[in-house]
Amino acid sequence: MPVQWRKQMSVGNLIIDLDHRYLLSLINQVEYALRHPEESENLRMALDQLSDYAREHFAREEKLQLRIQFRGYMPHKMAHQSLLDRLDRIISEILEESDPQQLKARSAEITTLLRDWLLDHVLKEDMKMKPDLENLPPNAIG
Repeated sequence: MPVQWRKQMSVGNLIIDLDHRYLLSLINQVEYALRHPEESENLRMALDQLSDYAREHFAREEKLQLRIQFRGYMPHKMAHQSLLDRLDRIISEILEESDPQQLKARSAEITTLLRDWLLDHVLKEDMKMKPDLENLPPNAIG
């Protein structure tokens, strides 16, 4: 079941919030592709898009953190690297699975991992930026 964006997920910056919404959309696409693993090209494309966009988003977010002189910049940057490493492991595990039915059977588990990967970070770590972002225009970026 796809995850929907909720107002409580907003960090108060339009660009970052749009990024988070798009990342959720990409995770929803991965979920769909996992449930239809016989279309392996769709799965690979969805995973590539998620990986690429996560990297772009983290770079954009870090640039914004530098602009607002976010005190938690370095731990946040390290958390991003850890998230990317975890995402890479999840993607490798998915791509190494040769049995489409096994992927389908594990789709809920894998999707939960991806959702937790993103939502846990947004709701716990990114929210720490919210007070610092209040002094910027809502569409400001690095």
